Amino acid sequence: MLLEVTAMSVVVDPSARETFTPRELTDAYKEFTEHGPQLQDAETGLSASAYRFGERVLIVYEESEAGVVVLTHPRS
Repeated sequence: MLLEVTAMSVVVDPSARETFTPRELTDAYKEFTEHGPQLQDAETGLSASAYRFGERVLIVYEESEAGVVVLTHPRS
């Protein structure tokens, strides 16, 4: 069996780090990588998902060209 392994950088924005527990961040990242994004935009190459923890929302998106997954908390 041949497995393809891709190096991926993960960035956790300060807003997400302040708002979510390490366990919540890990769970959302794991869900994103194992089950895929909820939205994919072929034109921009962005893939994204939103995860709700009570009243809080965590956005996880991947910039495929840059090989970066970003976890962020939108501020109003």
